[in-house]
Amino acid sequence: MSTIIKFDLKELRKLANDKASCIVEKKVTQNLALQPWCLGNLKESLKNLLDYKIGKFDKEFNGILLSYKNLRVLQNVGTIRNDNADIHFQVQADYFIFQPYVGATLKGVVNKKSSTHLGILVHRVFNVVIPRPTEQPGNKWIGTTIQEGQEVVFQIVVLDLFGALPYIRGELDER
Repeated sequence: MSTIIKFDLKELRKLANDKASCIVEKKVTQNLALQPWCLGNLKESLKNLLDYKIGKFDKEFNGILLSYKNLRVLQNVGTIRNDNADIHFQVQADYFIFQPYVGATLKGVVNKKSSTHLGILVHRVFNVVIPRPTEQPGNKWIGTTIQEGQEVVFQIVVLDLFGALPYIRGELDER
């Protein structure tokens, strides 16, 4: 499976060095299981397995895998466990993981503006909704002065990464 939006490693490194991006670079050693028919080209099969995980929430990392680099197989022979047909291999790679959390501050670009909310795009991939607060009538909401295409800073107030699409709701940082 190919991903629709690919990140280049230079871009990911820059984001991983920015504390306000919620992207971390992490060297990971893990056990991956392959079916016997995948052993013809081991490295390619492992890459396909990791590519399938890109863009999906991973409970082990508490985030969404965006990319990986430096994939290495750490053993020459796989192991079979408890009469299971899967063959397990220890692999190591550098993962780039999006790990947002409630209270985190992020930057994004406004891609939709309405009278009731702002739609924000974070890292070209993740949609965030910033609803207009009900207790701010009239033009007092800072969101009324924001234009589409403008970069804004906001704080995450609601987060659900478990669904097919991540749900992130924020509040504008009015500083």
